[in-house]
Amino acid sequence: MSSNTKWFKVCPEQELKPGRAKSVRLFGRPFAVFNLDGRLFGIDAACRHMKANLTGGKLEGSVVTCPMHGWKYDVRTGKCLTQPDSDVNTLPVKIKDNTIWIEIELPGSNSYSIA
Repeated sequence: MSSNTKWFKVCPEQELKPGRAKSVRLFGRPFAVFNLDGRLFGIDAACRHMKANLTGGKLEGSVVTCPMHGWKYDVRTGKCLTQPDSDVNTLPVKIKDNTIWIEIELPGSNSYSIA
């Protein structure tokens, strides 16, 4: 990530169980962390189709299905498996002091966009 990023708290580590997701809304946009068997993956949680929050979808393995119209995304890579050129951004995740954090670009940076 560029120098115009910031880390934000998502939730306490013990709150995000394997096979689950946690969403946090920052600057009017949803972001999410998914726990895949103890490995954490962060993504921009707005489906590229109609902006539904992907954390409301069904997670099977590493694939989340959008609850609105069924688009599928691999949460490890952000790749959309149902539509070309519709990937979502992946985001760095860390655990510090038993808390899960996600790093996002701040509004106004060159790479920040509302897709």
